[in-house]
Amino acid sequence: MAKMWKILILFAAVIARADSSQGQRVYLTTVDGWGFYKVHTAGQMTNANVKAACEAAGMRYPCYRSGRDGCTPYWTSDCITYDDAGVSCITLQVLSANLCGNTNGWGSYCQPLDDTFVYIPSWVSDDSAFGVDYESHTYNLHGANYNNMYALCADIDECASSPCVHGTCTDGLAGYTCSCENGWTGIDCDQDIDDCASSPCAHGTCEDDFMNYTCSCENGWEGTDCDQDIDECASNPCWLGGTCLDHVDAYSCVCPKDSTGKNCETASLAGECYQFSSAALSHQDATQACSAMGSHLVDLNDDQQQSFLAEKIAASAGGSIWLATKAAPVAFFNSNGSPFSGPMQWSASEPAAPCDLCVLLDSSDNFLAKTAPCSEQRNYVCQSDIDECASGPCQNGGSCHDGVNSYSCSCLTGFHGDHCESDMDWCSQAQCPQGWNCQDYTFYFQCVHPAPITSRMTPYQCSSASCPDGMYCTEDSVASFSCKAE
Repeated sequence: MAKMWKILILFAAVIARADSSQGQRVYLTTVDGWGFYKVHTAGQMTNANVKAACEAAGMRYPCYRSGRDGCTPYWTSDCITYDDAGVSCITLQVLSANLCGNTNGWGSYCQPLDDTFVYIPSWVSDDSAFGVDYESHTYNLHGANYNNMYALCADIDECASSPCVHGTCTDGLAGYTCSCENGWTGIDCDQDIDDCASSPCAHGTCEDDFMNYTCSCENGWEGTDCDQDIDECASNPCWLGGTCLDHVDAYSCVCPKDSTGKNCETASLAGECYQFSSAALSHQDATQACSAMGSHLVDLNDDQQQSFLAEKIAASAGGSIWLATKAAPVAFFNSNGSPFSGPMQWSASEPAAPCDLCVLLDSSDNFLAKTAPCSEQRNYVCQSDIDECASGPCQNGGSCHDGVNSYSCSCLTGFHGDHCESDMDWCSQAQCPQGWNCQDYTFYFQCVHPAPITSRMTPYQCSSASCPDGMYCTEDSVASFSCKAE
């Protein structure tokens, strides 16, 4: 009795192993676009069971013969038809030639085909499929006498047509998948990935390239992603001790009280206006430039004036400057043609003998006077009476309003002070949404979300609470808005 139980347990274990492996398939080879597999099958290896096993696995089934012209015995139209390339009409021999390089024994000499049965219609009355055994090199096995072997099945090889344009194809049942190369997407890897889809250009226009993009930046912005504000103050445009304020595609100068002008280039002393130039010209060209502005190249007449000019030039890190004084064949003359006779502190060994020489204040020698060839390129200062400065007390584009022995300035949005000399600090007064960044652009301010912009973000919508009173809200992008004066 105990022996009988052991037999029953062993039998159950065999059945369990068979059931657990049922439907498992092993790839063999591809012929004429058909991928051939052997599929583990439970039960008798009959034609009906072979057919059922292939269909259950989502595949078609081949017959004993290929089905091409002249190869239709033991074949039916329900089976696949493939071109055996003249190797053999017999399917197992074709597979053996591909797998093992021989056609011996109907495939029984090819190990991968071991225990494989192929559908063979109208062969024997018990509906046996045709099988081979590698260990014994036996063929012509009647499937009705064998159980739990392998059925020969085929799924069209979906990768045979090379559908993945820029990728690697993996064949599947009734389909395929493509693993795309870098830079490509789509079912067939035929679509160039749009590198501009994430809107990487913060302040510019994006142009898609292969696996890259380029940004054409708006004025005032630079950098790979147009996210760096160009520093218009880098060239130090503000003279005479002025402070430069950088804006988007612009700058402004906050001038000391004793200087005016867009670049703080104008100052006054003793009823005279002095306009300092950052350009370097020859003495003659500098003289003409001053004349075109209704003034003249500066005349130096006393020590106070020389100290004034030296102080202003030193505050601007400027170079030596031309004076109107120049040498005639026999003497030095002022700008009005009169002989020079005023006091002047000269460098050692100066002045040289009169010839084609002009006079400058030498920045390398504490701005002492020195002669130099008139053709040299030097900075210069234009001098005129104080009336030329009357129109310039209000800075940064402010408007001047004349009063009785006084004046007042009306400042542009973003500036304040008696002379509109101070930049408004918007971000100290404004309150952007929690976690957003404030950016001060002098004339207005902008609130920007710190996270990268994505297509899933909900666009910001302006409301009455977005900006302080007297300012209006403008939606700049999905995650930024500006507040500007009404």
